Amino acid sequence: MKILITGVSGYIGSILYHHLISNYKTIGLDKKKDKYIRNIYCNLKIKNSINILLKKIKPDLIIHLAGQSLVDETINKKKYLDNNVIATKNLINAMTKNGINKIIFSSTASVYKSSNKNLTETSELKAENIYAKTKLECEKIIKNSKINYIILRFFNVCSSFTIKNKIFGEYHNPETHLIPTIVYKNILKKKFFIYGNNYKTKDGTCIRDYIHVKDVCIAIEKSIKKIFKTNKVSEIINIGSSSSKTNLDILKKVEKITKINSIYKIINNRKGDVDKLTCSINKAKKILNWRPKYSSIKNIVNGEIRWVKFLIKNDKKRVFKNYF
Repeated sequence: MKILITGVSGYIGSILYHHLISNYKTIGLDKKKDKYIRNIYCNLKIKNSINILLKKIKPDLIIHLAGQSLVDETINKKKYLDNNVIATKNLINAMTKNGINKIIFSSTASVYKSSNKNLTETSELKAENIYAKTKLECEKIIKNSKINYIILRFFNVCSSFTIKNKIFGEYHNPETHLIPTIVYKNILKKKFFIYGNNYKTKDGTCIRDYIHVKDVCIAIEKSIKKIFKTNKVSEIINIGSSSSKTNLDILKKVEKITKINSIYKIINNRKGDVDKLTCSINKAKKILNWRPKYSSIKNIVNGEIRWVKFLIKNDKKRVFKNYF
């Protein structure tokens, strides 16, 4: 079985590659090089480029992870449109031309309207930022094609993954995610910011659903098995942990584990953030026979601490732009 991963040099892509490589013929595609991955260069924004590659590679399934992934309203909107919508449109067209009819697509919890209840796949949609809007548009492109698909709406993917004595984790430039920021700044005893304390939650800070990247990889692998077992597949599935943790809950857990007091300041709300995003995973349990095994906050934070210590040891500094 030949599997092609787009965006293989990214956070999830690089970990997924190493997770799958021993059981599947796995090929990576990306605009960036990665010394730990044998990947083919391809810019999905260029129609002919992806068409030629698919004709040559002939994968049985594509896992589409590539895209502009950080929720950052300071990034030019055209980048989101090009890297998410145009790239996905080109990929689907090339798949159709080359008779490739199976795709797993990484979408986001950000497409949902905030709710006090756990969100199901039929909950109301309301994309509040450009990232979510373009992901929702990508979902529509895939659903309107004749390709078999499983769309996975990831909630907050985090932590690190150690495989074959190599550790992999988040290393965005800039870093805008909460857990990597708090752990990094806490360990280095540097100041960071919490965005808003007037949300409708127990302590006024945002509530999110955190899922360990290893659980995400297992969900994708189970999706691979599902899509090959069934003649016609068209599923949208939430992938989260159903946990409800505020920003301050995370901060306190980090401090408890590291035994270091954080230096932080509460500032104005960040544009595009909503009160609460947590999910029901009943459909994932039923359709994929999947449930999270590694996503306790303690396990997530400990994994991130190991990753941060690796970064510090190897003199790799995290970059923060405006945020934190």
